[in-house]
Amino acid sequence: MGSPTRWLPVALMVLLAPAAWPEAEPLALHLFYSPSCPHCHPIRDLVSRLDTDHSDLTVHQYNLTDPDNVELMVDYYVSYDVPEEQWGGTMAAFVGDRWWAEPEEILDEIEPAVLDLLGNRSPTTSAVHGGGESTLVAMFERFGVATVAVAGLVDGINPCALAALVFLISFLSFSGRGPRQILATGLLFAAGVFLAYLGVGFGLFRGLQALSGFTTVSKLLYPVMAAGTAVLTGLSFRDFLRARAGDAGDMSLRLPKRLLRLSHGTVRKLLGGPGFLGLAFVAGAGVSVLELFCTGQIYLPTLVYVASTDGLRSRAIPLLLLYVTMFTVPVLVLSITAYAGVSSDRIRQWAQKHTASTKLALTLVFVVLTVGLVVFSLHVWGG
Repeated sequence: MGSPTRWLPVALMVLLAPAAWPEAEPLALHLFYSPSCPHCHPIRDLVSRLDTDHSDLTVHQYNLTDPDNVELMVDYYVSYDVPEEQWGGTMAAFVGDRWWAEPEEILDEIEPAVLDLLGNRSPTTSAVHGGGESTLVAMFERFGVATVAVAGLVDGINPCALAALVFLISFLSFSGRGPRQILATGLLFAAGVFLAYLGVGFGLFRGLQALSGFTTVSKLLYPVMAAGTAVLTGLSFRDFLRARAGDAGDMSLRLPKRLLRLSHGTVRKLLGGPGFLGLAFVAGAGVSVLELFCTGQIYLPTLVYVASTDGLRSRAIPLLLLYVTMFTVPVLVLSITAYAGVSSDRIRQWAQKHTASTKLALTLVFVVLTVGLVVFSLHVWGG
């Protein structure tokens, strides 16, 4: 197979190729106004000028004499969590994650907010494709879906998770389970992993949403997480070098022995008896939670990456489903492989042989997440 480093260009192409996908949708500004409002005319002129000056901005203006537009404005109030005491004015504006319900505030703040969201505050920032910081932000938004998918798959085959799967197949084989029983157990185990991991991810994302209400804490989260993923990048690359040198037993990013024993004990206890099929789902859920100490090292940064990106945040649930699905794929593949007659020893040998490759893939994902979080940290802090 050769050195795992020869796959580095391929892996980078997989992670970065979607940057050439079509441009992200323009920023949408929604302005509701009353024709009888004396303050509305200069604001409408200002918004029209912004629409003309910026091709990546789309302006929608709604006349409140139309009852349908009044209902639409109420929908926006609800969607943006606008306090009810501020409903019912003669004008309201919504753009990105920001809103205004007073004409004076709109007149003073709408243009700086639009420029901020478009990333035009730092025109001297060096450009990758000529667009400065805003281009970098847009680029990470565009290849975010591929990053989430690759991160989920790599998380599923990293040595922490893979060791548990190999132990599962080995235990079932040594317990005398037939191919069909191994396949059925693997499918139920995968379902437990999927739902438990999805539940944990949903809880973490809701927590991140709650933190967004605390501006300072929310802004600090991105650089702190970027620093954390930078450390994980170094540790993962160190593990890669050790695995390539044949010293795979001394890894930095691994499941602690106590949790490893608990994970194996859970499999033995739940799947060692006659009712093992009925408990396979519970075993999958339990093992996935125990392994979060290790697998969460990539799961949490990926969730923060999604939460930090305007273009991805609105698709958080589908992206969460994508990540967890990709994370579960190795369980399904190994179960089908065992059903096809491949022995647990061969599966273990394959896993050991590819430890360095999986560590390199993990390092690359950490690199992308680190760079993305640094870019968004600079964007949030106005760097």
